[in-house]
Amino acid sequence: MSEPSTFALHKMSWPEVAAAAETVELVLIPIGSTEQHGSNLGLGQDHVIANLYCERAAERLAPRLLALPAIPWGISDHHMNFPGTMTLRPETFLELLEDIIGSMRHHGFRRFLIVNGHGGNRALMSVAVQDLGFRLDIDFLGCVGHYTLGDDSKLKAIAGEIPGGHACEMESSHDYYLAPDLIREETLTLGTLDKAFMAMLKPLTDLELEWPNAINAHTPSGALGDARKGTRDVGQSLIESSIDELAEILDHLRHSPRWNGPPHGQVHVIDRY
Repeated sequence: MSEPSTFALHKMSWPEVAAAAETVELVLIPIGSTEQHGSNLGLGQDHVIANLYCERAAERLAPRLLALPAIPWGISDHHMNFPGTMTLRPETFLELLEDIIGSMRHHGFRRFLIVNGHGGNRALMSVAVQDLGFRLDIDFLGCVGHYTLGDDSKLKAIAGEIPGGHACEMESSHDYYLAPDLIREETLTLGTLDKAFMAMLKPLTDLELEWPNAINAHTPSGALGDARKGTRDVGQSLIESSIDELAEILDHLRHSPRWNGPPHGQVHVIDRY
């Protein structure tokens, strides 16, 4: 059978998936959230962009990557004071990842990369890699945030005085490039920051204290940065340069001793599929 015309799983037929198993080196698992992004952006921001990023990466690096549909929920307890936000329990998140990986392993895929689009998932994403990477009968499992890769020089050039990181110029730039329907042009506004709360928080974060903080304590509007400054050009630069670095990661991993399974051997494999 000829090479599939797409490497986005939800667009493929089963014979195309079977054929892809012969060439795909790494399965991408995009994860995100369904949570508020101020009045600036739609609640699907994180999972929609993670999904489109992985589809774009699989297109550019075909036939080496397979992009799974994004998990649309994540760890968003800190956003629950805003209507529409949904959150998963940590154990649900981990079990969902295990079932997805187990299903694809059943079909012959043995290497996986979790591609994160939501900061709140980072801790559990690392736990998933350590737990599932040792416990499941797979050859490789890693994780990375798509927004941590690439050249951010154009983003820095448009950054405002309020620090970004959520519903900000970075995320609106992603949207202008990949998902303009998520942008609420009529209500784009400068983010807000509770300076008194942040002053109280800083000495604790400097000491790396971990404790639960609702996002509305940081920003009553639910947004940081300045989403008004986002542009399609910045978004394109961020996404495409991030995929460039993802390609470098893939090339490097192919020569890693961990690529074809842990050198120490499996410890306590559980086969449910």
